Amino acid sequence: MTNPSPQSSVASRRSTLVRRALVLRADDLGRRVINGATFQFLGIMLRTVITIGSTAILARLLTPADFGYIAMATVVTELAALFSNFGFNNLLIQRRVISRLQMDTVFWAGTALGVLLAAAVFVMSFFADWLFDDALVGDLLKVLCLPFLMIGLTIIPGVVLARLMHFRTDFWIQITTIVTRTLVAIGFAWIGFGVWSLVAGALTSTLVQVVLGCAVVPYRPRLRFHLPYIMSTWRTSSSYFGGGLLFYANMNVDLMLIGRQLGAVSLGYYQTARSLTDEIRARIAMPLQHVLFPAFAAVQADPERGREMLMRSGRMLAAIVIPIGFGVSATAPELVPTLYGPQWSAMIPVMSMFGLSAALKASMAIATPLFNAHNRVGLALKYNVVSSLLVVAAIWLTLPYGIEAVAQGLVLVSFYSLIPFRTALGLIGLGFRHIWQILGLPTLAAVVLWASVYLARPFSTEWISMAGGRLALYVVLGGCVYLLTLHLLSRQYLRDFSDLARRFLHRS
Repeated sequence: MTNPSPQSSVASRRSTLVRRALVLRADDLGRRVINGATFQFLGIMLRTVITIGSTAILARLLTPADFGYIAMATVVTELAALFSNFGFNNLLIQRRVISRLQMDTVFWAGTALGVLLAAAVFVMSFFADWLFDDALVGDLLKVLCLPFLMIGLTIIPGVVLARLMHFRTDFWIQITTIVTRTLVAIGFAWIGFGVWSLVAGALTSTLVQVVLGCAVVPYRPRLRFHLPYIMSTWRTSSSYFGGGLLFYANMNVDLMLIGRQLGAVSLGYYQTARSLTDEIRARIAMPLQHVLFPAFAAVQADPERGREMLMRSGRMLAAIVIPIGFGVSATAPELVPTLYGPQWSAMIPVMSMFGLSAALKASMAIATPLFNAHNRVGLALKYNVVSSLLVVAAIWLTLPYGIEAVAQGLVLVSFYSLIPFRTALGLIGLGFRHIWQILGLPTLAAVVLWASVYLARPFSTEWISMAGGRLALYVVLGGCVYLLTLHLLSRQYLRDFSDLARRFLHRS
């Protein structure tokens, strides 16, 4: 008898990934959540450093108008992306038991949609001149339609890794992807390709993600399609799509209106400020959603365990994202010239407003995995309808007064997130007092942080002439003030993070 080769053993182990992902496991969930959160937050730190560093470089190699043109093209590509899977991947993650037939069906549905969407974006490129009053956007869209052809190849690997909670593997895929995107974009910008350097980075990152995903998860689709499965999930899928459509409206209606009414330069200032503050949600809150969605789904039958998991996760999320948002708002006069250069100074008031908005939204992002795990996507959709209407109204009323007024209006609208957050907590028997336990004390401590920076600015300006030096001082000052204030208000947060560290150090 011959022993299997190392290559065949590796292939055999990998082939079991798809089979093991067919059933969600609730055993050893605490350790797996800790491991998942560890890699998610490690990824957060690395991606944040890479993003901030690349932005600082690209902001000096490119112009605000270059970023504005990409923002205009994104309005179209993100609309097309809404149709990419209709939430089919979330449905596969949420269900306790799935089948290979369902995986194959979702794969072919996603592939067919990708081809149609690539064609739709290409056709839309011929109308970009009318939509944005700028022909260059159409040229960008003719190239940016290509990633949609690869949509189907990314769905099932993502589902398998999420169901198995293999966040370490996902971590390496995401880091490799963003590093590649950054290097390609900076390289092309250095050569002098202008706005096309951002396009080159986007195309390369999509290709790398597809290649790595297919290499790690050896899923091979079979030539079969189960239409009854698609029809049986249509109602939930439609809710996912509707929620995505409204999220798209919330994220892009301002870009469309500002781009058309105020031009690419103003849009470049606005979108760049929003992109940096959106990193708070995208790099911290959304990865935590990625970890908690399968975890909440696995403990649906154990409400007490779910409540304990949510309270601890909610407290730690709020304790991290709220001071970051308030810190960005407080230090915007120093952050913008240090990171982007003095030519971006018009972005300072917008950045300050978006820091506060990001703190509010990111701290309540934990509501999304609750709605999804309890299959209440339709209820979340209703709240999103109201949110979208409020966003549109705020933009419509403030646009004549400039991008700073638009940012201020969106900060006020972000307080609406408290209402769906309360409803999501109610799904597991929590109420208003639990909102205060999650959000109240970090917010109070962050207000003290903001005030300390404001009071220190008149004195530090006399002592330190360079904006970067003052920024470093405010980061240290604000961080110390926040941690001390939060600890004086409650020692629960120290216990939460100490327990997290202890579990991480003793994980097997």
